[in-house]
Amino acid sequence: MDIKEAYKLLEIPEDSTMDEVEKQYMTWIKRDRSYQSVPNADKPFDMSQITDAYNTIKHVNVYGSNPEEENKSFKNKLQHFLYYHKLHIAGAIILLILVGSIIQTLVSNHQEKKELASLPPEDLGIMLYGDYFLLGSDVNPVSENVLSLFPSWERVITNSNYAPTEINDTMDAGNQQKSVITLMSDQSDVYIVGEENFEQLMQLEIFQPLESSIKDQVVEEQLVYGKSPADESEQIYGVVINDKSLFDGLEVNESKRIAAIRVDSKNKDNALKFITKLQ
Repeated sequence: MDIKEAYKLLEIPEDSTMDEVEKQYMTWIKRDRSYQSVPNADKPFDMSQITDAYNTIKHVNVYGSNPEEENKSFKNKLQHFLYYHKLHIAGAIILLILVGSIIQTLVSNHQEKKELASLPPEDLGIMLYGDYFLLGSDVNPVSENVLSLFPSWERVITNSNYAPTEINDTMDAGNQQKSVITLMSDQSDVYIVGEENFEQLMQLEIFQPLESSIKDQVVEEQLVYGKSPADESEQIYGVVINDKSLFDGLEVNESKRIAAIRVDSKNKDNALKFITKLQ
């Protein structure tokens, strides 16, 4: 995403500080929560695009570069991924997904501004990826459940990326297309995915191998091995989640779920603590 477009989507000036960017993003999150009972298609804004814009601005401010430029080689893998799944979607549908809904101006009250001013740093970012939850589900209970497991943490952000494993209609195809595009700018530390999605994402080299010392903390049956295109032999890449308390308040199916750490995680230590505690 272009940096100018990112600022425009967040509705803030280009000379905004990161504190101001964080405050505005949390304002959008609060507004999204107020629409939690409304289907995504009926919302007057597209939260996934707003999140993409926030991640773009954050990456430019922290690392001095746009992740879109860094991921040019990554895009080639995504193109192959799309071709493999034969997602030949009409241009109008893709355009509709990318453009999203019209963003309306949000006026924050004084109390909200005070709360955002004291926003703590992010301890962990979690991405629920796949189709083991309902499209449009409120995933905020996951953040609350994690904070209850790690009392010393103050802020956990959970996002969802609905990616159906079977393409039965144009809606499924559109959601699959959108999920892959979201991967380009997502900055979550931990991905929680179904078994089939895990194998697919391994081929995109999104996950980082886990240190062999994890065997001292996780029983062998819960370790998930994999082999990315760059690996010569199988390595440990994930841990099966058995602790269902993580999903209290969120309707999920009984499929096998795997936690893995994104290759560019900025909170790797916390991510490792998280996946070993829930095994």
